[in-house]
Order: sequence, then structure tokens, then C-alpha cells
Amino acid sequence: MYVLLLSLLLALATISTCQTLPFIITGALTSAVAKPGTAINRGGTITIDGFTITIPDNLLVELPALFVPFAEFTTGVKPGQNEVSINGNIVNNQIIAGQMFYSQIDLAGSTGVIESLEFDGRIKILNGGTLRINDPNAVYSAGFNEVPFFTADDENPSITSFSGFPVCVPRSASDEKCPLSNRPAAGTNIVPDASHMVPLKVGDYIEFSGIQYQGQTLLYSLVANLDLLTTGNQPGFVRVEDALIGVADLDANFEAARHRFIGLASRSDMLVRIFAVDEDPCTGEESERLVASATPDGLYTRNYRIRIGDITLTTSDGIIAGQYVQPVSEWIFPELISPGAAPPTNDFSNIGPLRNGFGPINGTIFGQLSPWPGAVTPTPAVAVCAPPATSTTATTTPTGTPEPVALTISAGTDQTVLGGVSVLLSASLIAGNVPPASLSYNWTQIAGPIVALSASNTASIRFSAPVAAASREFKVEITHTPSGSKANDTIAVTSVAIGQGAFDHPVIDALSWASRQSGTATANAHTDLVDSTASMRVVFNGDNVERPMVRGQVANGQVTYAFSSRGIPRFTSATVRSYINNVLVGGPVVSSSNVAAG
Repeated sequence: MYVLLLSLLLALATISTCQTLPFIITGALTSAVAKPGTAINRGGTITIDGFTITIPDNLLVELPALFVPFAEFTTGVKPGQNEVSINGNIVNNQIIAGQMFYSQIDLAGSTGVIESLEFDGRIKILNGGTLRINDPNAVYSAGFNEVPFFTADDENPSITSFSGFPVCVPRSASDEKCPLSNRPAAGTNIVPDASHMVPLKVGDYIEFSGIQYQGQTLLYSLVANLDLLTTGNQPGFVRVEDALIGVADLDANFEAARHRFIGLASRSDMLVRIFAVDEDPCTGEESERLVASATPDGLYTRNYRIRIGDITLTTSDGIIAGQYVQPVSEWIFPELISPGAAPPTNDFSNIGPLRNGFGPINGTIFGQLSPWPGAVTPTPAVAVCAPPATSTTATTTPTGTPEPVALTISAGTDQTVLGGVSVLLSASLIAGNVPPASLSYNWTQIAGPIVALSASNTASIRFSAPVAAASREFKVEITHTPSGSKANDTIAVTSVAIGQGAFDHPVIDALSWASRQSGTATANAHTDLVDSTASMRVVFNGDNVERPMVRGQVANGQVTYAFSSRGIPRFTSATVRSYINNVLVGGPVVSSSNVAAG
């Protein structure tokens, strides 16, 4: 062991001091100083455990519920102990940060039972101290605004039940925003009104995280051990415990971690989808990219949006239910696994906001980190952002927006299909006299085990139903582009196992027989049973023997099969049979007597 350690140290000692090397530290903050000037996006330096670290221009400091510009961070209230984590690189002997995370004590947290609640927001813990939600906008309680950095998140609830439904501290005995009547009655977990929070009560067991301030704990996170559920037309609420992003590196000397999202929801019957939230570096406009798609990987982002189902609701407190925006809670960079090899640098070039910029904040565009925390500065998506557009006097008469159009759309009747077949979904306009070219379509899956759709923006789409029995629901929304008028409909598709009354739909395309070589026979067929475990066999009436057919390509929801062989007795008809995992599908007999001369 000592020999191995010595060899590793000697190998590392040979690394050039000019080589770019990774730098990661978590420690006590000694000082944080912004560069001279007034620009809010300016960087500076910090000192941690004796290390002086350069903070690039445009860097945002990540706190439990918000991002703040570094210059603002240096002047803000930072009570008690201060702990900072930095991911960066040593570039030309200068330590440059790529990411900065700030907390009072990293991973600090506790649990307890509520002993009492006060209308001013105080929460007394049995055999413990006093808590108060750091709630500057008074969303969860009577409010508290003395420490602006470590606040609760009042857009994506960080004060919740175990299942993600937001909870509150009543401000009075008749608090309309935190009504006692919204707490589920004994024997049920269903929240009566999803547009209002559920009040905490004495005796509730809670987990919490916060900072120490003037003899009390200011909370930015609280989870009550309550299984609060929603149902019917109510939206789903989501709680994300962790969002771990592993930064990829294909070098064999390095080990890379995977992405991992851990969370819970108030509904178990809704599809949960995860989207990367990309931001325009000039305008800040957000766009979503489905993480589970089959499209090429994009850049990593700082935020990921988790959507549950297709029902959204803005609560009385301004919270958008049905979604949750989660910043990355931990970035995991590749780690060295080959002794003696040069350690991998921390690659920030594939993290969108660091490479391209965070966009506008308080009128200032936060661009690429400068100086760049790496040996080679990547090219940003936009070199220079155009100045904000200014209003001008119109020189033409505006045409105005077309009048709304009444639309009615049908997604078709619900379907029961054999697991393994290709399913066709088609939307049709049944009311609304508009040109077809003026309509756009958007298909989404809103319930059931997720499947890949052939498209999302066409009137008709397909998907392959897995063999496993399951129910799925899909929604199609149609938009009249000129007026913005919309209509939608849903369709349920239930896939069942063999013997449950659903079958595939095979078709015999061609048969032939010739007398040469003791009888040469060919057969061609196709079916919508496209699952990879499926197969097809042909039976000629000349000898009634099942013969396997050769599977071809899948196209347009159909898979082809072919058979060609010698030594086949003359036949006048043939039958095809479908199998899944060598189990006969059954169903109506599919045969043909149209035998051509070979």
C-alpha cells in the first residue's frame, strides 16, 4: 500500500505546474471581495482555508433557494458560520472558480415534533429550539425578511409534506390562505382544496434545514411527515430530494457518474417527465428539452423542470402546481481511477449557463464566465447580445389579431389493443370552419408507463405498445395559429396480454408455388405486431406444417415477414400465425388461396 501511494505521489509530482488541473474545495469562508466598480456582474476573489480563488465576471452564487450575483453576495447579510464549496480549475497557476455554493453549514439539518405554533410564524420544537420560516413574501407564514439570502422557495415549494404538497403556519385562527378545514379528515389523505396549503399542527413530525440567527433557526426547507394526496381533477405536486448531474467524460482513465433525480409526488397515477430548462443567453427566455428523449444530448443546465400529469393550477399563494423547478443539487465531475494518469480537469464548457451566460438580471446581461475556468475558452452560442429593443412609432396600420375561432377536436374512441402492436392515434377537427393548414397539433402522454411517440406535432402519430399490460392516456391539443384559439381531447389506450380479447392484424401479401426443386414456395406477409419478441409462421394446406418466416424491417407501424424454401408439397392456400415469445396470439384465422405460379 505504501509503495502504491508513493508511486502515485511521484507521478503527480511530475505534472507540469502549467498544466490545467482540477480544483475542488469545501471550507470556511474567510473573505469575499468584489472587484472595484458598480457593474452587478463583476467578479472578484474569495479566500477559503488559505486559498485565494478568482471569481470570474458573470458568476452566480448558488444558495439553497436562489442564485445571486457575486457582487451582491459580498455585501449581503451572512450570519454565523459561513461555508463555501467551489468547483474550478488551476489555470496557469491561478485558481479560477466555475461554480460556487454557499451555506452556513453544509448538509445541516434536524428533525423534531412540533410543540407549539404561533400566529407570528414561530414554531417551537419539543425539547428543542424555536424555528421560523425565512419567508420574506409571507407565502407560508406571517413572514420574515431580515436575512434575504437563505429564504424558502415560494415558487417551487420548499415547505411541504412528504409527498410534496405545500404546508403552512396559520397567521390567525381564521387564516383564509392556511385554513384548518383543508387538513384531511382522519382516515383519508386527500386534500379537500388543492388551491390552498395545508396547515401544520401540534404533534406533526418534521425534518428541517436552516441557519442560526439571533437565537432561532431560520428555515429554508421543511418536510412534514404527512402523506397529503391529490386526485381527480386536482394537479399533482412534486418534491425533489436530489438532482445529481454526472458530467460525462469518455476517457478510460476517468470514472463518470450518472444523472439521478430522487423525489416524490402527491399522485401516483400521473406520468412524471423531466425537462432541462435552457435559457437564451441574451433574453433569458426559457425553453424545455425532454431529458428522456432520443435526441442528441444538449448542454447541462442549472435548472430542471419536473412535470407531473397535464393538469396545472396556480394556487392562491402563486405556486404553480403540476410542476417543480429544481436546481442541480450536486455536480459530480469525472474522477481519476488510473494511478499515475493526469487527473481530469473540471469541464465547464458543457454547462450551458457558464458557457453561454445566464441572461439578463436587473438589466445587466450575465454572459460567459470571464476569465474562463479552463485552459481553452469555448465559443459561446452568442458572441455579443443585441441591445434591448426600443419602441418605435408604427409606420403601418396594424392588422390586429384575428377573432377567436370555436374549435372542437376528437382524439377518437378509447382503444384496447394487444401488447406489442403499433398503435395509431389520429386527431380530427369536428367543429370549426378553418383551413387545415392553419392548424398545429401537439400530442403528449399524460398517464401510464411512458412510451416513445413517433411525432408530437402531426394530426396522426404512432407508438409501439410494450407487451406488458398497462393503461395509458394521451392528450392532443390543436391550435388555430392565426387567432391562437385552442381545443383539446384525450384518448385512453389499454394494452392487454394474449388471451384477453385483443389481437394483431396480419395480412398475407403474396403466395407462390413452382414445381421445380421438388416444390418451391414463397410467402410474404405483414402485421402490426412490431414488438421484438414477436414472430410469424406460415402453414401451407399441402402438409399443415408450421414454418418460421424471416422477419424484415419495421416501417409505418408494420413489420414484414418472408418465407422461401424448396421441397414444399403443392398447396392451394396458406395460413399465417403470430407469436409473442413463442406463445400463439390466436384470433381470427388469416389465410389466402391466391397462389401464383412461381
